[in-house]
Amino acid sequence: MRTRLRISIAIFLFWLVYFWLARAMFLAFHAAETRSLSLGEVFGTFLHGFRLDASGSAYLTAVPVVLLMLSTIRPFTRFARSPIKVWLYAVLVPASFLIATDLETFTRLDRRIDGALLVYLKTPREALASAGASPVLLLIAVALALIAFGWWAIRRVIDRYLARLEPVNPIAMIPLFGVLALLVIPARGGIQLIPVNTASAYFSGRPFANAAAGNALWGFADSIYRGLYDRSNPFRVMPDSTASEVVSRARPSAPPAPNGLLRTSRPNILLVVWESGSARAVERLGGVAGVTPGLDSLSRDGILFDRFYAAGDRTDKGIAAILSGFPGIPRSSILMVPDKTRGLPSLSRDLEGAGYRTAFYYGGELEFAGLRAYLVNQRFDTLVGRADFPRAGWTSKWGVHDGPVADRLLLDLARAQSPFFAVWLTLSSHEPFDVPMTHRFPGSDWQSQYLSSMAYTDQVIADLVRRARGTSWWENTLVIIVADHGRRVLPLDSAAYHRSPDGSSRIPMLWLGGALAVRDSVAHDVGSQLDIAPTVLGLLRLGGADRYRWSHSLLGPDRRRYAYWGFDEGFGLVRDESQLVFDHRAGRLVFTAGHPDTAAVTLGKALLQLTYQEYLDR
Repeated sequence: MRTRLRISIAIFLFWLVYFWLARAMFLAFHAAETRSLSLGEVFGTFLHGFRLDASGSAYLTAVPVVLLMLSTIRPFTRFARSPIKVWLYAVLVPASFLIATDLETFTRLDRRIDGALLVYLKTPREALASAGASPVLLLIAVALALIAFGWWAIRRVIDRYLARLEPVNPIAMIPLFGVLALLVIPARGGIQLIPVNTASAYFSGRPFANAAAGNALWGFADSIYRGLYDRSNPFRVMPDSTASEVVSRARPSAPPAPNGLLRTSRPNILLVVWESGSARAVERLGGVAGVTPGLDSLSRDGILFDRFYAAGDRTDKGIAAILSGFPGIPRSSILMVPDKTRGLPSLSRDLEGAGYRTAFYYGGELEFAGLRAYLVNQRFDTLVGRADFPRAGWTSKWGVHDGPVADRLLLDLARAQSPFFAVWLTLSSHEPFDVPMTHRFPGSDWQSQYLSSMAYTDQVIADLVRRARGTSWWENTLVIIVADHGRRVLPLDSAAYHRSPDGSSRIPMLWLGGALAVRDSVAHDVGSQLDIAPTVLGLLRLGGADRYRWSHSLLGPDRRRYAYWGFDEGFGLVRDESQLVFDHRAGRLVFTAGHPDTAAVTLGKALLQLTYQEYLDR
């Protein structure tokens, strides 16, 4: 039995060392970029890449462990050695050539290898032609060196243990079940709630350091799992040039005029992103009474946007929309593919260029849905997540409840350099809605629990604003409160189509703060999360708003604005005069309100086609 345990450990360590050697080769191959890193950053590529390396090692060790379990059955004992060695070499050889190809892929494309490689294999002649300028012999030498290391390690270490594989009682299979179960821990990157993902390796403001911390084999397999090899656009229904013309005609024609919304030209900005903050839970927006008395009261102190919509149906899509003006797309999320977020415009980068200090606060794990990689790519100066709070405070399933995070936020802002841009993504109104207070809405059903969690976060936000009013920075601060996505609320939406805009996508947005010159006002124009970044840039008279190609400023005089969002296989579109939801698979409208015309449907189809194509092309 001990021999089988030693074989399992040896195979796991073999793959771990193999991945370390591959990373060392990556750093050596890109020596010029490596020299730009500090010694600490070079070490950091191994430290922060360890979870991906361990995850890959665990997956690759699982198959030999299963074979070792079968070897406890006497007729299979003598046959177990060969399948284990075949598995090791069957992975070693293609993995080594993949890793070697990754070296040149990064040189050419400034990104690690992913499933898109399979697209080029469909046309091998063209693939070989495009590789003509690559150092093919050097890359082959790298692959052969990795294979040679693997061959040596398998012969010198693993073979020795395999030669001692002895017949045992089949009951020895039970401890090997335990080994298989233990491999789950490194496979998912630890015992934390969010499994390891590509973004877990991001640790530096230098893109090359983050790339070097990645694991080529793990990233390639993950991209295959996510379907990134599929470069086709199933939503193309017209030439891209026609779609672009349709979208261009629909954009507001005039830039925003100067306005008197702000008392100062460079206010601090505090952006609160409210988890699952549906408009249907806000009484002043026609929602359930008594859920958000704090927000209802605060709305008298600023500008409430009452026809505002989310651009997606998940938190990660909401963050991309709010900060980068990127719409929600079907099938995937751009935050889940870190390389695709590097070139996105973002409010944090634009404000950093104007002298702002930037910070992001979240009570959960920053690895959630690719969040850390996105925030690092967008150059936030400070990131605060669950790991920055005492373990005793991890009282939510997801991490730290909103109350303690609000306390930390206020403490940090008291010492922050102005102007600052601070983003707080709340947590407590996420499933399973376990809040640290007596539930305001009794009941064990999810609806009552959701409303109670909204009531808790509402209380925390109202208290944060109350305390902020007594600080020195309040009078020079613009506060924006907006939800990350909507949610149906019963019984208001019990009879409505489940993707109706008001039921699934309408969300609250409130602007207030000492820097705001307007009080007790309601904005009735249609707006979207996509419009926040260019609107803020316009208010601050900063350039760059034109880079948010899917967005409009909420300040412009043109009333042709619309709210668009994509979902699994279709889109929704709201304009002043109409609402519609179109199902691409069914090829028809599944919801309408008002008077939608053919032009609205065509605009939605054009946006669905072009936004998904941009996702593919990034």
